[in-house]
Amino acid sequence: MDKDRRRHQRYPVIHEVGHPLQMNFGGKAFPGVLIDLSAGGVSLLAYTSFPLGTELSLTINLPGLETKPLNGHVVWVIPKAEMWRMGIAFTEVDHIDFRHINRMAFDFTDCEKKLSLGVSDVCVEKCSYFNMCSKPVKLKK
Repeated sequence: MDKDRRRHQRYPVIHEVGHPLQMNFGGKAFPGVLIDLSAGGVSLLAYTSFPLGTELSLTINLPGLETKPLNGHVVWVIPKAEMWRMGIAFTEVDHIDFRHINRMAFDFTDCEKKLSLGVSDVCVEKCSYFNMCSKPVKLKK
C-alpha cells in the first residue's frame, strides 16, 4: 500500500455537484468547479486548460469558509471530456485561511475515522466542517 505523500489533509467539497469558483489569470476570470481542498492546494474541474506551472489566483467561498485570494500554480492536468481536472498547489495562503482549511480537513477526517469504527454520535455543531456536511448522522439544527 502506498503512503499518501500529501503534507496536508484533504477533504471533499463535492458530494454530488461541485462548488463553482472563479480563477484569475492574466487579469481574466475563468470558471471552474472545486472538487477537494487542503491547506496545500485544490483539485478542480476547469472549462479551460492551463499549462503546468501556470500561476493562478482564486478565492473560495463555501459554507463556513470564505478565503482571501489564494495564489498557486498548476501541478497536474487531466482531460475530462469538455473539461480539465487540475491540481493547484498553493504558493501563498493567508495564515488564518491556512489554519481554517486545516481545521476543516482535520474535523472531516476525524469524523470519517470515528464513523468507520462504528461511533454513532460523532456530529457536533462546533465542527468546522459542519456547514458543508451532508452525512446522514449530521445533527438537525
